[in-house]
Amino acid sequence: MRMASFHSRSSNSNSNGNHPASSFSLLLLFLLLASVSASETVPKVMSKPATGNFDIGPVVPTTPLVTFLERVQESALATFGQKDFDPKLYVDLSLKFDLSAIVTAFHKLPRNATGSVSIPDFKEFMHEYFDGAGNDLVYAEPPDFVPEPDGFLPKVKNPQVRAWALEVHALWKNLSRRVSCSVLDRPEFHTLLPLPGPVVIPGSRFREVYYWDSYWVI
Repeated sequence: MRMASFHSRSSNSNSNGNHPASSFSLLLLFLLLASVSASETVPKVMSKPATGNFDIGPVVPTTPLVTFLERVQESALATFGQKDFDPKLYVDLSLKFDLSAIVTAFHKLPRNATGSVSIPDFKEFMHEYFDGAGNDLVYAEPPDFVPEPDGFLPKVKNPQVRAWALEVHALWKNLSRRVSCSVLDRPEFHTLLPLPGPVVIPGSRFREVYYWDSYWVI
């Protein structure tokens, strides 16, 4: 309604010979007032306390293991620096011993004035107390894998395209995994959630199943 009234006044002023800049100024004033009004309203809405299941607080680690691995991650960053640092590596590690024993050993590591651990000491600690990232998943032969599937592939006439498609198809077999028995025996040693059946992983540093994201692996 205000915009319609404004256009009506703008037409009348133009017919009377007034400069259209005055109409444009009124429009800018209107938009400015609307913007100020909105900026005053938003903080009041956002300042209301969260209700129900809505939580705007920080992410809280769910287990003592995750909390500790995040500390190891921070220590690794201080030791090695940003170059070639992969934060995901450290939260994927599996324990060789009980968490309490590893935490004690971690606190005993010698540190310099800045609180960081030397590279040799940190590497020795990691080798002694942790299994490699990704060791909690092992290769699993897909029981339903067919090297040359029926369907559209036989209809591909170009031999080079057909060969390439078979190579891509073979990647699914290489990416098939199952949860290691060690995860089932000592789940508290792992951050991996055990699944009963085989899974397909993206590969490289992504060592676990990503649910529907697995459809985007290849």
